[in-house]
Amino acid sequence: MRFGVVGTNFVSDYFMTGASFVPEIEVTSVCSGHRENAEKFAQKYHIPHVYDDYIQMIESGSIDAIYLAVPNRAHYEMTLECLKRRIPTFCEKPMGGNYRQVKEMIQCALDNDTYLHDGTIPLYSPNLAVIREYLGKIGRVRRAVFTFGKYSSRYDAYLRGENPTTFRAELYNGSLMDLGIYVIADIVALFGKPQEIYSEASLLESGADCMGVSVFKYDGFDALAWHSKVTDTEICSEIQGEQGTLFIPHPSLLDEVYYKPRGGEKVQVGQRFDHHFANELRDFLNVVSSGMKESALNPYQQVLDIHEVMTDCRLKAGIIFDCDGENHG
Repeated sequence: MRFGVVGTNFVSDYFMTGASFVPEIEVTSVCSGHRENAEKFAQKYHIPHVYDDYIQMIESGSIDAIYLAVPNRAHYEMTLECLKRRIPTFCEKPMGGNYRQVKEMIQCALDNDTYLHDGTIPLYSPNLAVIREYLGKIGRVRRAVFTFGKYSSRYDAYLRGENPTTFRAELYNGSLMDLGIYVIADIVALFGKPQEIYSEASLLESGADCMGVSVFKYDGFDALAWHSKVTDTEICSEIQGEQGTLFIPHPSLLDEVYYKPRGGEKVQVGQRFDHHFANELRDFLNVVSSGMKESALNPYQQVLDIHEVMTDCRLKAGIIFDCDGENHG
């Protein structure tokens, strides 16, 4: 399958590394609004075709599928244009600015019989199934705590007054959209939509959040989703049951899982895999080549549930984007 890559930031490098593990994938084209960036990326990875217009890239016939690693605000419009041209689309997370946009994007995929892939990494990890299996071993769940904090080098630029894209609300950026989506996606994928949501965030003058926390109420337990782009953390995510505990060191990847029965020793139970992007690309290939409507690993209803919860968390925390409209709905 011939892929075209749109965007040349660090996440596109991760994509290229993942693609190197999947022999059926060939990256034949790269596009950037700054053509010089596309040319440098093409030279780095020996990509034959370079564009500064993604529509031109699609219509060139040089690609079979497209990977969108563009600013969050551009996901909605660009994805719709790709799907209308029946190009299977791998859209980086978060798929859209809010639940309404994501719902429209998925409906466009169905209307055009073209696959839309949600690029939220942990949802394609084989260890998600391992965690689900071990939920049956830890007894009644009493608490879940998912944490992801990473000090952003762009925060230093923000403090210098340089207004980096990472902390600009008009681009649908911020801690919740960048890091919080991972922990919220994990929780919703494991436990479904919560009964109640409490959410708050620390807002910068730009209107973007730099850190925040959401608490989800389920039947008999609460789940906490904590995220930050202005602090580091070594706190391990946990799912605590009456008969044992699951430990998840990297909720954004789900590359490791540990199980400790009550009174017993901690043991590693997670599967090892080569690369997180390779997991996604293999699933993408499977869906497209088999003619499936959606991913079995991350079906559209799960995508919708996650983004509905994300939007609710964001609005309750006072993080408002222009796509939300005047009624913030």
